[in-house]
Parts: sequence; C-alpha cells; structure tokens
Amino acid sequence: MVQTKEDNVEKVIDNYVAKAHVALDKMANLSQEQVDKICEAMVKAALDNKELLAKLAVDETGRGKVEDKIIKNTFASEVIWQDIKDKKTVGIINEDKEKGLIKIAEPKGVIAGVTPVTNPTSTVIFKSLIAMKTRNAIIFGFHPQAQKSCVKTAEILRDAAVKAGAPENCIQWIEEPSLEATTALINNPDIQTILATGGPGMVKAAYSSGKPALGVGPGNGPAYIEKTADIAKAVYDIILSKTFDNGMICASENSVVVDEDIYDQVKEEFKDWNCYFLNKEEIKKFEKTFIDPKRGTVAGPIAGKSAVEIAKYCGIDVPDNTKVIVAEYDGVGPDYPLSAEKLSPVFTLYKAKSREEAFKICTELLNYGGRGHTAGIHSEDDDVIKDFALAMSACRILVNTPSALGGIGGVFNAMTPSLTLGTGSYGANSMSHNISIDDLMNIKTVAFRTKEFPGLSITKE
Repeated sequence: MVQTKEDNVEKVIDNYVAKAHVALDKMANLSQEQVDKICEAMVKAALDNKELLAKLAVDETGRGKVEDKIIKNTFASEVIWQDIKDKKTVGIINEDKEKGLIKIAEPKGVIAGVTPVTNPTSTVIFKSLIAMKTRNAIIFGFHPQAQKSCVKTAEILRDAAVKAGAPENCIQWIEEPSLEATTALINNPDIQTILATGGPGMVKAAYSSGKPALGVGPGNGPAYIEKTADIAKAVYDIILSKTFDNGMICASENSVVVDEDIYDQVKEEFKDWNCYFLNKEEIKKFEKTFIDPKRGTVAGPIAGKSAVEIAKYCGIDVPDNTKVIVAEYDGVGPDYPLSAEKLSPVFTLYKAKSREEAFKICTELLNYGGRGHTAGIHSEDDDVIKDFALAMSACRILVNTPSALGGIGGVFNAMTPSLTLGTGSYGANSMSHNISIDDLMNIKTVAFRTKEFPGLSITKE
C-alpha cells in the first residue's frame, strides 16, 4: 500500500498526542503548590523575554507595533496570572457543608491550541498558562505566518515549566505547519478540547470536530458616541484603541456612530488628533484595495499595518502623521464594503438623527460580521447606557472605554482578562464570556443526602 502525505501527517500528530497523554498522566499527580510554582516560572520567563518575543512577532509577521506587543505579552502573563493565581484548580476546590456539596477539579485532557497571526506570542503565553494552571497538556497549531515567533515563545515557556517540575511534552507544537496538520490535530480522537483563536474557517472546523471547542467569532464592533458624552475623552479613547497594535484586537471599534447634535464637534476632534477623512472619490478608490472582494473582509496584507502604510497600499496620499483613516458612511452591508471588520487603524463614521437610528446602525453593524462580540457606548446618561446594553446583540458592552483594551478585560474594567473572547450563540460560539481557567476544568460534584422527597417510598410486600 502506498503511503500518502495525509497518512504521514496523521502519524506525526498521533505521536504528539501520545506524548501529551504521558505528560497529562504525570500532571494528574501534581499538587496545587507544584502547579502554581510551574506557572510562576512560566510567567517570569514570559516577562523576561517580552521584548524579544514582541520584536520577533513584528519582524516575522510585518504587523503591529513592538511596544504594543510588549504590552500584550505582559497582559498575557502578568495580568492573567494576577487573575488566576489564587484560584484552586487541583482536587477539592469548594466544600459547602450546609448544602452537602463538594466540588472537585480535574483537567479536561489534551488540548489543541490554534493561534492567530494577529496576536501570536501573547496568545501562546495565555493559552499555555491557563493550560498549565489546570493541569492540561497542550499541543499548538501555529499560524504559518507566525511560526518562528510562536515556536520561540513555546520553547521558552516549556523550558521554564519543565525546569520548575512539569513533565516533558506538557507543551508541544506542530513543527511543520500546514492546514492539513492543524486539521489532523483538531480531529484527532485523543484530543479532548480545542482552544481555537483564528479565522472563521479554522474556528468552524474546530466546532465541526465532534468534540468540545472553545472558539471565537469575528468582531465588527460599533461604538456609539451619544450626545451627553464627554467628546474629548470619547475621541481619545477610540483613537487609543484603534492605534493600539494597529487595531488588531478584534474587540476594537470598527465603526463609530455619532448623534447628529454633536457630529461636527466629534469630527473636528478626530481631525485634531490627525485622523484623515477620505473624500468621496478616495473612498471609492480605497474600497477596491482595502477589502478582499472574494471574502468581503479586510485584505490579508493590510491587517495590522499603520494608517500611513495602508493609505500608500491603497493609493491614497495622507500626511505622515496620520493616526487613523476615517470614511464617512451612510449604509451597512456588501454595498458598503468598509462597513466590515477592518483589523487596522481604519473606521467608518456614521451620523445618527436619533437615538433609535443610532441603535439601528449599531445593530446592523453587529449583524454584518460582528454579532455577539463587542459594542461600545460613550455616554453620561445611565438610562441610555442600559437601553443600549439591552438592545445590542453583543456579549461585551463597554461603557466609556477604549474597546480594544476594554474587551480583553482586566485593564479598564473587572471583566475576566483573556485573549479568547467568546461570542455566544449570537456568533455561533459555545461560550459568551472571556475564556479562562474555569473553561478548562471538569468539575466533579459530590452530593451528600440532605433532603427527602415526600411520598417517595416502597414497601417490602
């Protein structure tokens, strides 16, 4: 029988998975103290190498900013660790004598970790850390365009973990990346859970694998600047969000909807911050290059580039100090290409004649590729904020906050910090929250008899 390429790929994956299960069995015997010691060593290693890994990611992918990827690497290690370090993940984690219930934590098993090109090193840090905290072995399928930087990250983390007492092969990765290899990984029968962060195709494949998958959905989040908003602060927050790592966090604002009463003020404020407004002719020219006509989303080479680089790529002349490119729009959908997710320092600006129209535009934007992800509102009116939250089909409603950094939690708010953001059933996800360690444990419940059911009895006769 002739051996095919697929057979070889499956054998390689089988080998990874077999070694991961050996590591998994050994981790089952680790105490909470041992687990935490391993995680602390990983966090230190990540922080010691945060600049190196950030530079490797930018050099390899050509996307984002080194200084912002350093912040992402810090977030994925230090901020995440501060959130999870005191939480129990081994053995009995809760005992309620009054209710007669005991909760026992067990690992999910061997995890397949899929990572994106947009947040490569930080996602590897995040997923490795939450996997080790919950005693799961993890095997990564890295995005081919970020393979080298992700491998270096995983090597640093694995070496630190093993030195601190973790078993060999607790963290592994596909050495020769390909769609076939990653597909074989997520479909391997001995993989227990999939952590999928990446494009819609890979996330859909993860959910189609027939096993538990924690995936994400695309973000096409709107931000509504309501007439009571602090205009200067709202504009500052949006620019901060859109320029952070060149807009590659999928929670960032892709469109801004502004009440008619304050529209001109908001526009001038954006201009004062060196935002470039495309004219009608430039918008038509920009649309043709910025959006991939086949997919209807941002063209691959554009995501994560600076505003100046994007303008040049699209044949538009802009000042060298341009921070963000803005297109004034009056519609949403395929006939309005720039209303899609942009993953870059570019957004569309809409004028709303009423609150009802603003809500309608925001809803249409979410429905056009961002349903379930994130929506932001800038307002000082609590009633409007609550009405907005009730109306939006988004799992994260961010108030007076830069959406990119607000959506990942732990920075501007008390949400769970994470780099894997669920979009719920709105976005065809199994989870509607920020994914963390609670999602990587099987919880056994020991239930003591504490009550009787009236009328339930049998007799010997």
